[in-house]
Amino acid sequence: MTTTNPTTEELQEAILTFAAEQPERFFLQGLDGPAETQPEKCEAEQQWPQSFMVRLSGRCNLACDYCFDSANCAPSDHLDQPTAERIADYILAVPGNKPLISFLGGEPLVNWSVGSFLVNTIRRKACSLGKDPYFTIGTNGTLITSALAKDLVAPDLTVQISIDGLQRGHDLHRRYPDGAGSYQAALNGLRRLRAVSKDARVDAQVVLTPGNSDLTAIAKELRARGFRRISFLHLTAEANGPGLWSETDLRELMLQRAKFFRYFVQSAIEGSPEVDMRFAAQVSSQPEGPDGLCGCGRREVYIDTHGNIYPCPRLYGKAEVPALGGCETLDPRNPLPMPKARPADEECAQCWAFAWCRGGCSFQCQKCALLPPGRSDPTQKLWCDLMRAQFARAAITHYFLRRFHPEALDRIRSIFADVG
Repeated sequence: MTTTNPTTEELQEAILTFAAEQPERFFLQGLDGPAETQPEKCEAEQQWPQSFMVRLSGRCNLACDYCFDSANCAPSDHLDQPTAERIADYILAVPGNKPLISFLGGEPLVNWSVGSFLVNTIRRKACSLGKDPYFTIGTNGTLITSALAKDLVAPDLTVQISIDGLQRGHDLHRRYPDGAGSYQAALNGLRRLRAVSKDARVDAQVVLTPGNSDLTAIAKELRARGFRRISFLHLTAEANGPGLWSETDLRELMLQRAKFFRYFVQSAIEGSPEVDMRFAAQVSSQPEGPDGLCGCGRREVYIDTHGNIYPCPRLYGKAEVPALGGCETLDPRNPLPMPKARPADEECAQCWAFAWCRGGCSFQCQKCALLPPGRSDPTQKLWCDLMRAQFARAAITHYFLRRFHPEALDRIRSIFADVG
């Protein structure tokens, strides 16, 4: 009996099939699993953030039913210019030459006069310090006028419009106070930015919800609309309002993630791997793997309208998570005094993915290592299964592209070599 070796095409198909259907098994048995040195790498990292999320305002023109900001009972105040200047001085005093400054709300564009002041202040002061800042704005897009668009299109600035893919899924949650949907207004904002320049950096940030989890259809729609890059988040159990994931909903999300995996790989091969920036970041982090889902303190911090610094926007306004300090009281030359994460339970500590997860992130898998254990979540095991599958697929994708399409892997890595 004679045997024949599989063709290159057959081998590629087999790898993609295993990665879609049995990612953990293939990763652990076929690729020898995660690097043994990963936990030490995480613990050794210094606590100097390079990403600063600045709250311009707690006010918003929409009334989205899953807004974590309102769920945390955060105040509806505005950042003022004197505080903005103090924030600029703090950011530019932290070690590092390429700070990333992101503007959040509420809706940041309701206070964009101060936002514009802060951008220009940082630009001016950074120039004399030899630093190269970059800016992003997280907005619902509905307040972007033709005049405002001219101020938002710049080579050092990305506008991230929160838009949940297809209109039905978006308007179900992202509504005006009178109940009207905001989808068309968000697209109008995109069009006004593109009218200023076809090269305007406009990205989409999508919140997946039960019934709105077909990542492939969402990515195709948003790419066709003209969005540059796409990031996916999950509506998690801590959010306010309806739409929490049942076991059935979550299994559907896991199925859609498996289907989307092939779409992502094909997009990467074709030269456009930005259809899921969070997954692309995990691919880029290989072969060592990511250094934890949570970037609190190590990679990013949240600064409120009074100049107080918090580990994360999801934790701002929660009574059990006080501020780390203020821009005037903390020495930017010292690592931040981060609170200790709660100990992992025995099952979590023994999981192969703990070195890459580090206890979770409520934006991605409904866990937060900085919060005390809350109510029991019957779907948490499925969330962990979903995240482990994503880690495994990221490692497999790295191996697959490195072997068969190295130029595609180079493109993914180049995205994260330049914050823009």
